Amino acid sequence: MADASGTSPSSCKVVLAGTIAKSLLSEVQDGLGKLSKPPLLVGMLANDDPAAKLYADWTERTCHEKYAQIHLDYDQC
Repeated sequence: MADASGTSPSSCKVVLAGTIAKSLLSEVQDGLGKLSKPPLLVGMLANDDPAAKLYADWTERTCHEKYAQIHLDYDQC
């Protein structure tokens, strides 16, 4: 937590999500390279929550960018 001067204690470390994601995506890419064909990710939405649809759309976009096949079933809602 920041003190009155607006600075954080020196024991704090800021970890950006992008840094973690880059490392994890690199690990996934290495694993995908060892497969004979890309995996198929299948997702189904459990309800009509717009936030869930948005998250599923982001997941779909990331999978397509990283060469994984994905099928999202929106008809189950």
